[in-house]
Amino acid sequence: MTSTLLLFPLTILCGWLSDRIGRRPVLLAGLLLGCLAIFPVYKGLMHYGNPVLERFNREVPVELFGESCSYSPFTPAHNDCERNQELLAKLGVTYTLNHAQSSGETLVRIGKQNGIAGFHASSLTDALKADGWTEHADSQLANRAMIFLLLTILVIAVALITGPQTATLAELFPARTRYTAVALPHNLSAGWIGGMSPFMITLLSVKSGDAVSGLWYPVGLLAMASVIGLIFLPETRNVSLDG
Repeated sequence: MTSTLLLFPLTILCGWLSDRIGRRPVLLAGLLLGCLAIFPVYKGLMHYGNPVLERFNREVPVELFGESCSYSPFTPAHNDCERNQELLAKLGVTYTLNHAQSSGETLVRIGKQNGIAGFHASSLTDALKADGWTEHADSQLANRAMIFLLLTILVIAVALITGPQTATLAELFPARTRYTAVALPHNLSAGWIGGMSPFMITLLSVKSGDAVSGLWYPVGLLAMASVIGLIFLPETRNVSLDG
């Protein structure tokens, strides 16, 4: 909450900065900072916010054996393997997906424990806890100062975009087509790209067996936007809005 409150003054500051040095450098800085910072920040949040889960994922191998393991957040789980995939993803557990050892069998092996056949949510959760997995982060182990600083990095990236964004969108288009030209792509991107983010991140995380891998979705979009902006985005500061 504290880092999010910084967004208000930082947005004003970045808007003022874009009035002084131009919209283009401020926007490109926000895109590049977001692209480069997402992975380190989220790994840092795990390290400083939930070190027990970080250590579990690093030290305890979790293997899932099964056939037709194609869980997707867009459809319900169809079999035991997909139900295990869904549960492990929800619990933030990193796992390796392997082909079934015998036809039709689904097995989850945690560390050196005997495998859990089929899908049994309570048994799987208990087995994870026995090897050190924790359901909730321990607030006593969290480094709140570092969490605040890490989140502030992402807040700065957002402010660098939102500060000059409204002025830039208005300055990019002539008055005759401005409303449609601004509203259509802005709402399509917010609805489709932003609205789909939780599903796409979950999909990538489940496919890879690693919760952090889903972050490639926003990183890829920010990288694409950075390249497009670097090539095509004009400087619009001081453009007349009457044209």
